[in-house]
Amino acid sequence: MTARPFSSPIFVRDADQAILQIASVADALGFLARWPEQRRGPIYNTAMRACQAAREDRLSVDGARNAFAGFARSVGIREADPVSIEPWMVTPTRGRMPL
Repeated sequence: MTARPFSSPIFVRDADQAILQIASVADALGFLARWPEQRRGPIYNTAMRACQAAREDRLSVDGARNAFAGFARSVGIREADPVSIEPWMVTPTRGRMPL
């Protein structure tokens, strides 16, 4: 699997209210894999399938990014104004648990 970077990152908040930068299909898949099972639903499933399809070159990276962004918006974790986010506020996605 090659790195599949997004055209621009998506910023989300995790359970600790830390801001995470999701910058690639791999980041999105990792975040989704850690998402609590009891909070998964149809929009989660769509985002997961889209990211898996992009990883396998069956969907564009932009398609996966849009699906992940829709998921993040639907569960209320998307940061709407990444322009105001300072680099020190962003936490790496590895090892962090989502909401």
